[in-house]
Amino acid sequence: MKVLALHGAGGSPADWTPVVEAMTGGHEVVPLELRGPWDWESVLDRIEPHAADNPAVVGMSMGGMVAALWGRRHPECPAVVDLDGHGVPTQVRRYLDPAPLAEIDELREAFRAYGEPELQRALEELDCFEVLQEVRCPVLLAVATRPMAGQALFEPYRRGLERDLATLPDNVEVVRLDATHAVAFEQPGLVADLIERYLDGRRLSLPEHEGSFPS
Repeated sequence: MKVLALHGAGGSPADWTPVVEAMTGGHEVVPLELRGPWDWESVLDRIEPHAADNPAVVGMSMGGMVAALWGRRHPECPAVVDLDGHGVPTQVRRYLDPAPLAEIDELREAFRAYGEPELQRALEELDCFEVLQEVRCPVLLAVATRPMAGQALFEPYRRGLERDLATLPDNVEVVRLDATHAVAFEQPGLVADLIERYLDGRRLSLPEHEGSFPS
């Protein structure tokens, strides 16, 4: 199966190299570069020339969010695999009330220091759960359950995320990874196995709709 692979914010197609090297070679993985302008429809338009033969799409972080958008645009897509691409921690709507507004504003300012303010705004305005509610193709959403070092607001964000995960439709399978958001870099073998197991007939050995995937 042809598979388009989408990197995260600030990344590059080379980020997929360890994962591709850990795969068995049963799929043709084509890493693509994501670049601005960050209007999501134009981002999808730039993917279209690479999408002959109706490929599956996998993405990490921001790339996972774009993969979900692709799945919404293309209900005929055979599979979407989204690696921890469910939003950004500056989205107030992802928190339970009362949301930690002062801490969110502080984190937003820290993100702005990294540059690409257009991208930051686009990510914050994109509600991935609205997108996932409208996707009709099969989706695997892998959610990291461990914080990265210094990852601010992880626990309150995670609690709101759990609330929203419960609202997803049946075509979106949720698997929780005993890993951090950087799982593709830290555990490429785990990610390779996860992707291959899902693409190979989407026969993940999970007891229920929401399962776990150990490291």
